[in-house]
Amino acid sequence: MSTPPRHEGEIYGTGTPTREAVDRIASRWTVLITHVLEGGPTRFNDLKNRLGVSGQVLARTLRDLERDGLVARRVYPEVPVRVEYELTSLGGTMCPVVREIRQWAELTAEAIGEARAAYDRGQRS
Repeated sequence: MSTPPRHEGEIYGTGTPTREAVDRIASRWTVLITHVLEGGPTRFNDLKNRLGVSGQVLARTLRDLERDGLVARRVYPEVPVRVEYELTSLGGTMCPVVREIRQWAELTAEAIGEARAAYDRGQRS
């Protein structure tokens, strides 16, 4: 368990709960996987195809999310074996955060695009 920060400037320090949460949410695959799994249990290949991610990256991200208790992996003893992933109740608490990030992105996309264009024009001078 990490020690609490000694002062406000350390809330994002390495190993703090805030830093770990930001690192987890900062992964685009975490956000995209959370969005898909919000719709219910999903098979590995369905996730892979919907997200356009490599199997290796998806497997690593799902393992990390499972380790954090955010995603549950369920194996069904069928032939062939069926494996589904779903958000845990803890993982579901990320959904409002992910929706807020999406809404912020949609609301600010035009302004950010304009700022980038203005910056790029200024850089060519």
